[in-house]
Amino acid sequence: MRLLALMFLVVTAAGCSLGGECRDGEGTCDTQNRVLTLCVKGRWQEVDCAREAGGFCENGACVEPWRFGSPQFSTCPNEPRATAESLRQKAEFFEDIARRLHIHPRLKWIQPAELGCAAGDCSKPAVSEEEATWQDVERWHSGENDGLWSALYLAAEGFRYGATGDAQALETIKLLLEGEVDRMEITGVRGIFTRQFVPPDVAGLACPAELSAYVPDAEKDDNRWVRINASGCIEVVDGSTLSWKATEHCGLEKFAGYCFLDNVSRDEYSGHMFALGVLAKLVDDAEVQQTVKELLTRVCDELIDTRLELHDWDGRPVEHGRFWAMSLDEFPGFNAAMIMDFIKICAEATGQKRFHDFYEDCLLQRSGTLDCLQRPAETPRPYTEHLSQAGMYVGQGNCMSNWNNISMHLLSLHHLIWYERDDEVREILQRHLKEEVFDPPPGVERPLREQNNAFFDFVYAAHKKLGPQSDGPAYQAVENALCMLRQFPARKHHAAIECPAEKCQPVCKDRLGEDLSNYPRPVAERCLRQFVWWANPYKINNCAENLRLIEPPTDYLLAYWMGRYYGFIPDDI
Repeated sequence: MRLLALMFLVVTAAGCSLGGECRDGEGTCDTQNRVLTLCVKGRWQEVDCAREAGGFCENGACVEPWRFGSPQFSTCPNEPRATAESLRQKAEFFEDIARRLHIHPRLKWIQPAELGCAAGDCSKPAVSEEEATWQDVERWHSGENDGLWSALYLAAEGFRYGATGDAQALETIKLLLEGEVDRMEITGVRGIFTRQFVPPDVAGLACPAELSAYVPDAEKDDNRWVRINASGCIEVVDGSTLSWKATEHCGLEKFAGYCFLDNVSRDEYSGHMFALGVLAKLVDDAEVQQTVKELLTRVCDELIDTRLELHDWDGRPVEHGRFWAMSLDEFPGFNAAMIMDFIKICAEATGQKRFHDFYEDCLLQRSGTLDCLQRPAETPRPYTEHLSQAGMYVGQGNCMSNWNNISMHLLSLHHLIWYERDDEVREILQRHLKEEVFDPPPGVERPLREQNNAFFDFVYAAHKKLGPQSDGPAYQAVENALCMLRQFPARKHHAAIECPAEKCQPVCKDRLGEDLSNYPRPVAERCLRQFVWWANPYKINNCAENLRLIEPPTDYLLAYWMGRYYGFIPDDI
């Protein structure tokens, strides 16, 4: 929804009437390009474009920051590794295959699909990639991060709807939202999603057969499966007898016969909240808005009630579900940005005072020192003060950096800046995004600006400081993103890829002990996976061809539709 359309709503609620008659729609801007004086119903009224709508005043209207000055971005027309297909053609094919192949209508989430063998030849699928549907899938490659990856596709469809208003996008959003509801309801805990779940009798997908997979973990530092019996109670396996025993966690008759994987983590929540934040902003459908608000309310109620800690179906804290800054199991700035993002989304999308007050008074300490969390390791202070310790660049040459955390941090910053209206807080966030995350000073090795990551590029281009008194749009980042999308393969079956020997020489090891080079592999040279933008581009690995294993196009579609929504990608290329 464009800001100009919003202004007629905003000025009636928040504007200041200046008196005097005028022509409806006539507007002027102040010298700081901030305050719009707009004629509404024959009367002059003022609106602060930055405060009320997160934008700037230009040519008598409020505009989004990324549209200020009507920047013209390069479309990378001469990319030597561009596919024969245009960006739009690839998006159209990927949207088609996502719905017909990668989303089983009963499962309601997106995942990799392995097709059956051609007659006498398992090097080829029985049905072509251009024709295969979910009914042709021999095996679904479900995994412990199903919730994360599917949520990112849901976010892509939200951006698609925001850019086009497409009815098919809305239909897909509603189906995937049903899956989000199921993913939370199956745990039987308000606000707690599961990592992974399996319904009974779905071809190509089954619960684990080994009883040991259902034995509870004493330390709660491993993900364990549980199943739901005919009475709607969770069952686990006794480790000493390897026999099933029912728990008192019941009321799940709707999911009888299902199993699910417990010990959900930050990774999944970063995706779920990113998707819900996109839908809350961009999808003007009453049914979607109601579901989104309910899910957000459940999540943020859980977080506040437990002092920023996720408690699983068994009542125990999950291993990677602590969100307060000084939890000591993660970098303070990483946690601070994530929980600020979550609570800010909930506050703005639901309008609930409880979330607003927690954000302002507990996380930002607006009302003076207030120890809301009562965590011994944490002295109350504004969470913005933790951001410099986000852990984006770690170890000699930054080889020990955690690309999972980098990706999650970009998700947090995207929405936090998008939703925040306070000038001071936005200034802090945008400075952090530029100087400590995406575009650090020269001398910082492996900076994000050099990583050939279209998703990172678009987050930065949309939410860096823009408008008057800034250094202007991120032209280079946008051009690089377009080049990477032009390179992006037109099909996502597993292809044979080799890291160029002359460039992929090991120079250090990552945090898992694997070799890294100094070469940020462009998309044309990367192994395909569920979400290419999440991976470390310096990894030295090759991959084999498998025409039967087809990855979802979530990565391409999220970057493409973000680019379309923010005006970085014309709709005709």
